[in-house]
Amino acid sequence: MYITNIDSLFFSIDIESYVENNARLIDYLEKKKEMAKKYRKNDIFVILEGKKFKIMPNGVRFHSFILHNDTMELKVASFRSTSKNNYPVAIRIKSLKLWQNGYIRAYEDIINFLKTVFNGDFISEKLSRADICCHTDEVFIDDIDITSWRGKYKKQEVHITNRKVNGMTFGSFKDKNIMCRIYDKSLEIKTSGKTWFNDIWKNNNLNIEKVWNVEFQLGRKFFKERKIETVIDFILKTKTMWKYLTTEWINFIVNDDINISRCTVRKNWTRLIKAYDNYVGEQMIKFDKQRNRRAEKLIPLLVGVFSSYGACKQRIAPDEVIKEFKQDMQDYLREKKANIPPEQFILNKLEYLFS
Repeated sequence: MYITNIDSLFFSIDIESYVENNARLIDYLEKKKEMAKKYRKNDIFVILEGKKFKIMPNGVRFHSFILHNDTMELKVASFRSTSKNNYPVAIRIKSLKLWQNGYIRAYEDIINFLKTVFNGDFISEKLSRADICCHTDEVFIDDIDITSWRGKYKKQEVHITNRKVNGMTFGSFKDKNIMCRIYDKSLEIKTSGKTWFNDIWKNNNLNIEKVWNVEFQLGRKFFKERKIETVIDFILKTKTMWKYLTTEWINFIVNDDINISRCTVRKNWTRLIKAYDNYVGEQMIKFDKQRNRRAEKLIPLLVGVFSSYGACKQRIAPDEVIKEFKQDMQDYLREKKANIPPEQFILNKLEYLFS
């Protein structure tokens, strides 16, 4: 059996007029943080829209406040960073929430909650890390030779407990922002305390004594190369992402050919490849190719539209048609921008492109 999910999800949010809209909240958190500093031996809690969070006595770079509970961690800034790449609110959805609700529902719940906590429109979102995984009771590592693996990774580590291989790590997160971990999950939860996994495994007919986790930790560099900016982008590409990771980035093989590229993929790994087949499958391609393909798909439509537009304007030369269209479109968007916020965004892009 195979069950799939996202085990950790990290993203950040930009909020319009963040400091002005959230001055009262920032002041409240500042006072609570001072209490946490003063009474370090005691946990200090804050209540945000009915949810209880522990506040830490310290902050991190770009974020003054750190709050967390069993389902999420929030990092909140006291002011807007001068760097446009650093958003004032950073979120980590923890595994308990993701496994209880499924990662799509968990994300929706967290976003709806955040909109009740922070004032101001959410104007941008940035995905920074996601751990995509599959739990199975089919053993992948059982003192198997390290040459049974092939892929694009350069680094490979074997983990041993009580003289028995209980896990392997492939790749380096610092390098390409891709790392694969395969390990004995049944053994891991005995020390992590995440025994609630047992109920999930039982409900999915897994043998709770021998569950293994195949997990890929993916970072910002990986997402940026493939134009995956938001959690929604990630959701739309989950299926094709998993297929790429389990077929191109790494494979579990039978050593039945001297040429490793011709070796047979093991049957249990072939089943693993299909674990996300029921997910959304929008094609995952790198940004430059994605941009060009989208533009190419629009050409037939644009030719027809501009031909009709030129005929209505009694213009034949393409340059004249484009010139009039640009002016008409700018006038239209300027008239509508006060009532249709998305079109203000289009207008900004338009002015940038035609300036």
